[in-house]
Amino acid sequence: MNDQGLPRILIVEDDQTFRETVAEVLRDVGYKVRGARSLRKATKRLTRHKFDLVLTDVHIGEHSGLEVLQVATQTRPNAKIVLMSAAADPDIVQRAMESGAARFLPKPFRVKELLQTIEELLSSTPEQSSAE
Repeated sequence: MNDQGLPRILIVEDDQTFRETVAEVLRDVGYKVRGARSLRKATKRLTRHKFDLVLTDVHIGEHSGLEVLQVATQTRPNAKIVLMSAAADPDIVQRAMESGAARFLPKPFRVKELLQTIEELLSSTPEQSSAE
């Protein structure tokens, strides 16, 4: 299988250990994964690379996953966006969903739950998006 066929995922998380652990798990099951530790790095990656899914923490240093969501929906409108947080503030969850997030995952989550969420979202991606 060539790299072109692999689903591409961006993980935006300022906790390096968590970001690298999730990336390793996703690579092990066959996803092509990139990481970003800040809004600035995420914006750079989103404008330069195609991603099928963006997994972002709600709190990224001084910035918010809602800002990542905004950049992602503008630069990669076909990408699915999943927000995650240990502090599942209902207002933030509602704002995220209203702003285009596909899902919200409360931390901590099980690997099985993460993989199931990603699989469901990527399998619902329209085929025509790959023809762009």
